[in-house]
Amino acid sequence: MKNYLLILILLLVVFSCSHINTVGKEKPQIVKTVHQADEDKLKDLGNGYFEVIGKAFIQNITPEEAREQAILDACKKAIEYYSGIEISSRSLDIRSESNDKIILDQFSSLSNQTTRGIILEKEIISEKIDSDGNNLVKIVNLKVKVCKQSGEKDPYFNIDATLNRSYFQDGDEMELTSTSSKDCFLTILNICSNDSVYIIFPNQYRKDNFLKSSKVFDLPDENDRKLGISFPVHLLPGRDKDSEMIKILATKKKVNFTSFYSFSAYGTYKSALEDLQRWLIKIPRNEMEEVDIQYFIYK
Repeated sequence: MKNYLLILILLLVVFSCSHINTVGKEKPQIVKTVHQADEDKLKDLGNGYFEVIGKAFIQNITPEEAREQAILDACKKAIEYYSGIEISSRSLDIRSESNDKIILDQFSSLSNQTTRGIILEKEIISEKIDSDGNNLVKIVNLKVKVCKQSGEKDPYFNIDATLNRSYFQDGDEMELTSTSSKDCFLTILNICSNDSVYIIFPNQYRKDNFLKSSKVFDLPDENDRKLGISFPVHLLPGRDKDSEMIKILATKKKVNFTSFYSFSAYGTYKSALEDLQRWLIKIPRNEMEEVDIQYFIYK
């Protein structure tokens, strides 16, 4: 009987201590739950339009940088919902540095693009800074329009591509190698962090962009080098460090991307990234494959 009473007393003590700890943590837990509910809020407005909440913690970044992260977060959710797929592996975590300050999401519109979903329009409805326990949180309410390519990926159509390096000094020459599992037409784009897009292949010296399956494609190739053609990388004006991207597009049919490009001073065709995205979304998914390669430039 004494042993029974002793066990009962011990159980009451343990229960009381557990209850005290739970009460002490109730308030932060409630605040977090509220933010989680906000984060998951998404309204389907029809015709590809969505109203969605995005958030980002303001930790070791400025409120402006957190705002861009929150916008990207909202766009990802809209694409995931619309396309019914996870896009984390396809999304691009772009970080660029300028004047020793980290700038997040330099390629905001490209980061929202997948081969299954693209943000065509976005509008901020409201934004605020709130707290989640000891952390400040940037919350953005966004209205977006999402579109995606028709059809499904051809599982037998794949391309591989590599650059000669990931880090360049201003003026270093870039070299690219690519192969395709099927006969295709290659288009190679250089995307700057100011959202300008340049076609670097095909160009006025190499207009034939047909590539046989399994054949190695080099840019520049031996003939390019004989003609003195090279592809140096350069920083944008006023920047000490930057990040850019090479996008390799392989299409089963020849696509004249220059139809909406203007001729640039560099001897290549130039456009805005948004125009490129609107063009790509028209190509059926089984008719194209793409690879994005990020690289960094230092002074």
